[in-house]
Amino acid sequence: MSGEWREPHLHDDPGECFGPAGSVSTDPASRTPGRVRRAFVANKRNELLTPIHAIIDISERVLSELGGVQEGSRGQFAADMILIRDSGQRLLVLVNEILDPDRLAASPPAELAAVQSRIRHDMLNALNPVTSYSDMWLADAAEHFLDDFVPDLKLIREAGRRCCTLADRILSAGDMERVEGSDSELRVINNIVAVSESEDDAGHAPITGRLLVVDDNETNREILRRRLELQGHQVEEACDGLQALAMLHERSYDLVLLDIIMPQLNGLDVLVRMKGSDALRPIPVIMISALDETDVVVRCIKLGAEDYLSKPFNPVFLKARIGACLEKRLLAEQFRREKQRADELLHVILPHEIVRELKATNAVIPRRHDNVAVLFADIVNFTPYCERNPPEVVVHQLQELVCAWEESALRHNVEKIKTIGDAFMAASGLLNEAPEPVLNCVRCGLELIETTGAQHPDWNLRVGIHCGQVVAGILGHRQYLFDLWGDTVNTAARMESHGTPGTITLSAQAWQQIEPGCLGTSMGCVPVKGKGELQIVRFDGFRE
Repeated sequence: MSGEWREPHLHDDPGECFGPAGSVSTDPASRTPGRVRRAFVANKRNELLTPIHAIIDISERVLSELGGVQEGSRGQFAADMILIRDSGQRLLVLVNEILDPDRLAASPPAELAAVQSRIRHDMLNALNPVTSYSDMWLADAAEHFLDDFVPDLKLIREAGRRCCTLADRILSAGDMERVEGSDSELRVINNIVAVSESEDDAGHAPITGRLLVVDDNETNREILRRRLELQGHQVEEACDGLQALAMLHERSYDLVLLDIIMPQLNGLDVLVRMKGSDALRPIPVIMISALDETDVVVRCIKLGAEDYLSKPFNPVFLKARIGACLEKRLLAEQFRREKQRADELLHVILPHEIVRELKATNAVIPRRHDNVAVLFADIVNFTPYCERNPPEVVVHQLQELVCAWEESALRHNVEKIKTIGDAFMAASGLLNEAPEPVLNCVRCGLELIETTGAQHPDWNLRVGIHCGQVVAGILGHRQYLFDLWGDTVNTAARMESHGTPGTITLSAQAWQQIEPGCLGTSMGCVPVKGKGELQIVRFDGFRE
């Protein structure tokens, strides 16, 4: 673009140089191969060496003032200052070796991307202890009586941050220009900052959890562990991907902080295995690495990572993103529990087969069912009993009895349909196969009568059974109730109402199915509404 200055990139043609007003000069006399690139890298390397020397000098001065103390918090502070000094010296070697202008100028353009990635990874890993330990000790200086060292710690922290900025500029081979926002943009930024500050002042209790830090670098693990423990988290460490997977299968974790570049099993492979496991898939993963290439970040997110942080990480971002991940996991767990509770409630209200159909299609199609045995049971003289006793006592006693009836029905392959006051309606051969549905209902009815007399000697139960075709389904969209309709249901109800207390009464059609193995007494014909005269049989017992 004419009239604008552009910083050169490391992969620019070595023969290019810039003339006045930023235009590319094509004059052979003015072109010196690689001169612009070498000058730019040399200048930036010298800028980078200044804060690195500051880190080394300041840390050595602090260690000299500490005088070799090895106990208590000052001993830990001295140990961390040694790590900071060693990191500075390692940075010095890296800068002198891999940021040599002539070496970079001689690198083919195709290899520069790989070189830049390695440089960034190595440099930022070395910078991590500098920024992290200085941050932590600045936060804890007053508590450990280290106020005298606060100015030095601030200088080290600022030097480390300056190194990070310069490293990025060198590797991109271009200075970031300062962009002034418009008035409207500044107002938006001020509003965002104001909202953030108001949220911070609200004093919400942070969400904490059990975290697993996975990194082959012991210093990185130590930094993360100490920082996260200060935030209230429980932290465990794994030194490689294989150990991490073993720990994940043995224990429960709320979040995994996973490095990418590790021996044996790298972070991406660990992430793939976690998301391929039903047990481990719900655990959120934050990838932490010195690699910040867009394609790496995108791949991590596609593989299922919750977030991505670059080393050395910003502690504010780290805290916020861990908090966001834990909050999302908490909400997901609450949603899972509520869904499980809703499913359990639905299974309590409706038969399992009907729940599956309702969840799959959002509807239940009414269906005809043949040879279904329908049972009605009713407590004799229950209304007068209710008038003589407090309603709370009556309901409590009835609740215990109905629960016992439900257990009896399950034991005999009989499905409870509903209760109507003190009456109990059930069926066999409806949704589950039952070769002898009437016999199932007879055995269930006997147990209902026995249970009722055992729990309440002053209560007596009548049971009626009929079999035939029914229609089953659900009506409406609220307060679901699975129900049966048809002549079979009405006839079973009449069998119960015409029966004798403490006995089971069957229709002639139902009696025919069990007669070979049972004893019964004909009670003659009784008028049944809508059916005329029907023969009924009292069940007397089983044949030996």
